Amino acid sequence: MESRKLQIPSGMQDTLPGECARKRRLEQHLRQLFTLHGYQEVETPILENYDALDDPTYGFRPEAVWKTFDSKGRVLAVRPDSTIPAVRLAAGKLRSEGLPLRLCYMQSATHYERDTLSMLCEETQAGVELMGEGSPQADAEVIALAIECLKAAGLKDFQIELGQAGFFDGFMQEAGLTPEQSAVMRELTEQKNALGMQLYLEKLSVSKDVTRRLMRLPQLFGDASVLDEAAALTNHALCRASISSLRQIIDILREYGCEQYLTIDLGMVHEANYYSGTIFRGMTADLGQPLLSGGRYDGLPARFGREMPATGFAVSLKLLLIALERQGKTFDAPIPDKMVGFDAGSLSAAIAYAREERHRGVSVSLQYGATPGEMHLKAQQGLTREAVYISRDGVKNWRKEAE
Repeated sequence: MESRKLQIPSGMQDTLPGECARKRRLEQHLRQLFTLHGYQEVETPILENYDALDDPTYGFRPEAVWKTFDSKGRVLAVRPDSTIPAVRLAAGKLRSEGLPLRLCYMQSATHYERDTLSMLCEETQAGVELMGEGSPQADAEVIALAIECLKAAGLKDFQIELGQAGFFDGFMQEAGLTPEQSAVMRELTEQKNALGMQLYLEKLSVSKDVTRRLMRLPQLFGDASVLDEAAALTNHALCRASISSLRQIIDILREYGCEQYLTIDLGMVHEANYYSGTIFRGMTADLGQPLLSGGRYDGLPARFGREMPATGFAVSLKLLLIALERQGKTFDAPIPDKMVGFDAGSLSAAIAYAREERHRGVSVSLQYGATPGEMHLKAQQGLTREAVYISRDGVKNWRKEAE
């Protein structure tokens, strides 16, 4: 027990001063960006009733969700994402609000460790949900905003991969797979596990022709020409409608000037299987996993009693900060604008000086018991932009000497 006092649970994290300052600036910047696009911020509780999440259509496996109990023994879930709570809010307390409904959030989500780069169990998500709009224009708005978020954060060399949940679902229907069998294929396809896909389809006795075409799913990756190849693979109505929708969205994104950031990946599926249309995720070569994901989830609000189309995305601030750091960004701890030392008889003068400076927006750190020599050293060490010493003989100031 003694050895664990300084430890934290596996998958959790401390955020140190430099990174925390950078994270807060990033949160403020994204919050302002969301507001400028007409999104209103909400905050949902960290705990939800587990039965609100215990639905196979949501795609969260029971073993992946953190759980606890209330005083009456009812099972509670620690929020695994922010989309489902936002939908619950829109279908409940915001039910009388007119549509479209634009919501945004900046809050944490938790899940058990996954086989990912960061091995995070908790992360802060910044995201938006656009509810009540089912048009390609709405999809393009959300995707363009996701791109703008990454650009505003200073991220370079990233791509937004576009997929279509409907295309995958249509293919599964053509193969005659049950929802349970489709879930297995979903996981194998997301892993690009071609051998696993082949063996599983053979086990299900799927025809060789359908198997051959399904095996192309993980390879449908690249520029917009991939859509032509996909269209040649199937005549299923849902697949063809999905490709048509994706073409329209790409055309609109060209109007936003976003074409250079787009790639197509029709083998992409999300862990949460409530997505129904265009899906997407943000990738960068400096990170081995998506740092942003989202898409259309038209069927989800109806399960909470309010039928309406919806789309949105969320970005992991932790993964975004890791990517920025790997691209050369630094997270130095912030330093006060001024450190103020004082002699034994000048406490009142130091307090008054600090109050006046703070009123002007200058950060001030009082240094109790420091000598003039120590204050000079703090300035030379770069611990403050300016060191000040107040005594009955007057005020002395030091700044770091140029090297």
